[in-house]
Amino acid sequence: MSAKTWGILGGVGLLIVLLLIGWGLYVLGGADESALERLRDIAVIFVVLLFLVTVVLLAGITGALVFLVMQIKDRVIPLLEEATGTVRRVRGTTNFITEEAMRPLINVASGYSRLRKMRKVVTGKTKKPPKVGKI
Repeated sequence: MSAKTWGILGGVGLLIVLLLIGWGLYVLGGADESALERLRDIAVIFVVLLFLVTVVLLAGITGALVFLVMQIKDRVIPLLEEATGTVRRVRGTTNFITEEAMRPLINVASGYSRLRKMRKVVTGKTKKPPKVGKI
């Protein structure tokens, strides 16, 4: 049997049980009560039962949430500490690479720039920028 069939059978069974409980409560009513008073009392009983079921379900949900928060706290905080350490290592590696690998390129570029400036000073010439828009 599939889960759908079990769900339908369970719903029908629950409905039959509730109807039997309601009928039993109606029959147990006193002879001096009218039908409306009996139905009122039955309705109050069902409201109280539904309230109790709701309280039990909410207590279960609250317990599950507390358990989930405790599990997350125990697992996420160490994970965040590990991620922070990884970020620090990456930052240190980036700084090292920037300083050690780029320093020779910066030195070459600054030397080339010095040579160009020296050539301009010695020759007294400056390159004219190309004219934009004219062919």
